[in-house]
Amino acid sequence: MSNYIKAELYRITRGRSVLFYILIGFMSLTLVLGTFMSDPLHPCYKVAAGSFPIMACMMTMYAGSLLGQHYTNRTAHYEIMDGANVHKLIWYRIIVYTSLLTVLYFIPLSLIMLIYSHNLKTIMAIALLYIVFLRMTMFVIGISMTIKTGEGIVLAYVRIILENIVSILGLASNEGAVISMSDTAVAIFGWFPATECTLVANGCLSGGLVVKALIGFIIEFAIMYALAYTSHKRKWYVRTTIGGHV
Repeated sequence: MSNYIKAELYRITRGRSVLFYILIGFMSLTLVLGTFMSDPLHPCYKVAAGSFPIMACMMTMYAGSLLGQHYTNRTAHYEIMDGANVHKLIWYRIIVYTSLLTVLYFIPLSLIMLIYSHNLKTIMAIALLYIVFLRMTMFVIGISMTIKTGEGIVLAYVRIILENIVSILGLASNEGAVISMSDTAVAIFGWFPATECTLVANGCLSGGLVVKALIGFIIEFAIMYALAYTSHKRKWYVRTTIGGHV
């Protein structure tokens, strides 16, 4: 698998200028600061959780863009047609992009929270937010590998926006909800990443919520992995122009 990882890292870095990496680093820092925008003087886990889904989604879209470009340039199709091990293709991309995004965005975010408040609640919040972060990353990677275009990142953004709308207007608290939700709807949307973060922002952090987030991640991971695997194994074609395929 190490050769796959080296190949992916080479593909990511090949032809990129120093300015490109400066811009990526600046974007990561901007998103970290943007996560605490509502209260920059007190960057606790509640403040971070409030805007985390949007900021983290924008960061994961960077991975989806790089991966989508791999398919747009048709270089990924050689891997598929050459019969490369599909499991390794999926795993090395998960490892590479998760590690990259963790270093660029999540570690700085966590350090700021720990510097201002290093207690058990903060550690629990960091664990939950990282589970959400991994879930969103896997969603972007899975979608990009399934449809084999860069447009998958749009689906990730639309998803998190819709989840935020529902969680803020209907599920953030039991009192004063703008959207009237049935108990069934509350139970379903309670498993979504944006809802979990909203509950944390409202002070509803608990060990049970962390476990619930972990279970949701495992389920979504399995679904996205299965879609990506099936897409490559059966060599699903990709529509690139009207009436045309590759």
